[in-house]
Amino acid sequence: MDLAALAAVIGPPPESPFPVDWPGVERRVGVRFPGDFKAFAETYGPVLAGEWIWVVLPHDSERGGYFEQLDEGRSLLRDLRDDDPQAHPFAVHPEPGGLLLWGDSRGDERYFWDTSASEDPCRWPSVIFGNGRWHTARLPMTEVLAARARGALELPGHALPALPPRSPRYAWPTEPLVLSGDGGGTPLPVATRSPAATVHVAGPRARAEVSEFDGPADYAELLTELGVGRLAGVLRLLAPGAPHGFDIDAEERAQGARLRARRVAGERVVRSPIAPEPGGLRLWGVFDSGETCWWLPVSGDPGEWPVVILDADGVGWQRLRYGATAFLERWLDGELDLPVLSLSAVPRPRVLLPPGAAHPGLTVAEMPRDPLAQLRTIIGEPTAASPRDWTEIERTVGLRLPADYKRLTGAYDPVVINGLFVEQPEDLRERHDEFAGELDDGEDGAPLRVHPEPGGLLWCGSTEGREWLWWDTSHPDPDRWTITWDVEFDRYTFDGTLTELLIADLTGTLPRPLTALAPSDDGPLLWW
Repeated sequence: MDLAALAAVIGPPPESPFPVDWPGVERRVGVRFPGDFKAFAETYGPVLAGEWIWVVLPHDSERGGYFEQLDEGRSLLRDLRDDDPQAHPFAVHPEPGGLLLWGDSRGDERYFWDTSASEDPCRWPSVIFGNGRWHTARLPMTEVLAARARGALELPGHALPALPPRSPRYAWPTEPLVLSGDGGGTPLPVATRSPAATVHVAGPRARAEVSEFDGPADYAELLTELGVGRLAGVLRLLAPGAPHGFDIDAEERAQGARLRARRVAGERVVRSPIAPEPGGLRLWGVFDSGETCWWLPVSGDPGEWPVVILDADGVGWQRLRYGATAFLERWLDGELDLPVLSLSAVPRPRVLLPPGAAHPGLTVAEMPRDPLAQLRTIIGEPTAASPRDWTEIERTVGLRLPADYKRLTGAYDPVVINGLFVEQPEDLRERHDEFAGELDDGEDGAPLRVHPEPGGLLWCGSTEGREWLWWDTSHPDPDRWTITWDVEFDRYTFDGTLTELLIADLTGTLPRPLTALAPSDDGPLLWW
């Protein structure tokens, strides 16, 4: 649609154009964008069209910017699909042919492109979600925007009024998105010292054909120096053309087939495409205990690919903030108590066993796991929390509280992670009384037992999805309380601590997720 005609409907663009690095953005997202969208982005920039629709286009801001908006759109789609696959049968970008967000709104409307419709992005129709239902508009993005502004866009069971002809910029500061070089992002940290400098190869170096390897350069350099083998006797480093069990292509095919078979069978598996699917995870290492090491190709520059570790079942996952060699350095030094790994955080022998080599004495004594240290590997270092008078807090609540809760709230203050709110100790009793008064009877009609009744439910937190979290205080030891939610209906129970619940939710192992997070998301959202 001609932008002059569109301006008559949504108002004129801002005076200054908005530059966009299209080559970098398209490499980062993995698609070519429609021409009318590009013209709109450069002319209008990030605006609230008709004072109603946030047009989602490349920009940067303190709120996370464009890629954060895309992640929020993906999370919404995945949640809808997980809850009811028949009603929401869409792939989610970067899955092949997945829906890709281009518009949000002040109401419940969300606007996506259906990238499965054509290889030509200018022929992508829009798929609109509103009032709990889907509608397809076989029009370019700018014509959909104009129809919505005129009040001519019809959604099933959803009356959409016309919008005013004004399109101000976002209410918060924005600026053009600056992407580095030819990759479209920021190169990840690599090891300050190469593991190759301190790792002993216990035998003849095995071959590794890295001349045409298209992965990160730091890993290619490591293979050139060391070859393939079992690092510390437990982690198989893979390479092209390597012997059986160490060939990166063969192992990626085998691991990918295993994960896809689980997905087809309806079993839980990591919510991410797997190579050779577009944007899929790419394998580089396999632990003897079954966990696997992958890269997430977030852009065309392998130097920007973060490491993702999957647990042995391929269900739990953890995206790290650095590349392969930086991960290996920290892991060898015993700095990483990763919850998705069955191995604890202890220093490992800096020895590489080539294929077929034996080297006794590499076994190390594993250590007890610390959930708070594991949470730190997901959300970062603790914040400065104020000292608390736990004696007075427990007197006010009327119960002793779990030691884990005291450690968690003593390390992070407040605890608000990806839309999950752990109640602050000072407000615990007041909030408990407030929400306990709103509880109905259970689904069977029996009244719920709530504190201060002996063994009753005690409030401990909530989510943006309006789940209320409670401790079940029926056990006399508060360190053995379980956590429950949806207590009036299905009543889900987690047999663990609050810290362990956060870890399970943020690594994808909680059977009934409380928040939405996937490897494509650039880490959980944190509020301190």
